[in-house]
Amino acid sequence: MIGTSEARAWLGRRGCLARVVAAVGVAVLAGCGAASTETGRSAQAENAAANAPATTAAAPTTTTTPSISYQVKRGDTLTAIARFFGVSSAAIDAANQLGGGDRLTEGQVLQIPPSPPAGLSVTPPDGIAGMVFTFTVTGAKVGEAVTFQVVAPGGGTFSGSPHTAAQDGSVSASYRTDGDAAGKYDVVATGDRGTSLRSSYRLLG
Repeated sequence: MIGTSEARAWLGRRGCLARVVAAVGVAVLAGCGAASTETGRSAQAENAAANAPATTAAAPTTTTTPSISYQVKRGDTLTAIARFFGVSSAAIDAANQLGGGDRLTEGQVLQIPPSPPAGLSVTPPDGIAGMVFTFTVTGAKVGEAVTFQVVAPGGGTFSGSPHTAAQDGSVSASYRTDGDAAGKYDVVATGDRGTSLRSSYRLLG
């Protein structure tokens, strides 16, 4: 084995400086000429960190659609107002703490909550011929007539009869895929008050 004095002499002959740093029980060996360079860089980094301005991460922001103020006129009913704004009577009732019922006072100011976001889902998302698929629209206008159309991979279409959206803006329909070929089918939901949505499902071969 080489003794301590011999090791120093051997290192000195090569003009090298060895530095062993213990970090979490692991020895790290710095090669020749690296000690002074790393020390200088470390000092510069510490100075830069000390002089750097403090920063604060910005909190995420969310956008919420505001409610609408509406003054009740003679002859207005809660049902008629809900239908006009495309929201449910229950939503207006809850937003204004009306306590149920359809009685309003002329001149009364109501807060009309925003309509829920519209969406179209298909359940299940894929299946085999002969299965029944359910199409569900949410966020439609209350009382809106919604028609579902199925577009086959080859371009053929099938349209059902209109369905009326419920008080919560939802409407659904079922479609049986008897004899349909495998492939991707598009589903288009179109309402008579502006709703227009698209989704799809896939028939497996």
